[in-house]
Amino acid sequence: MGVQVLSTAIGGLTSETFYPLPPVEAGRAGGTVTAVTRLTAGTGQTAGTKATTVDTGAGSGCTLTTTVTTGAVSGETVAAGGDGYRPGDVLTVAGTTNATFRVTAVSYTN
Repeated sequence: MGVQVLSTAIGGLTSETFYPLPPVEAGRAGGTVTAVTRLTAGTGQTAGTKATTVDTGAGSGCTLTTTVTTGAVSGETVAAGGDGYRPGDVLTVAGTTNATFRVTAVSYTN
């Protein structure tokens, strides 16, 4: 007996736009951010530890420490991971134009 594989194309999705949600521990909505990827550097940014807002997703409490070159974010590290995030959530650090980051890894430790 052979294995039948069904394939459906989902128009417009690429590795940059599709983030399947991972399994989440029972009773938890998400996890603590451990890594992000910069999507936009923004303008009018200042270096230091910055609170983030969530563009997509429902997490809260994540802060990033940013380095800035000529007003744009040039580097970032997670200072505090908050809770309730999932890979693929988009975070914002305010500036003249906002810097945005995609959550790439979370931890589900209690």
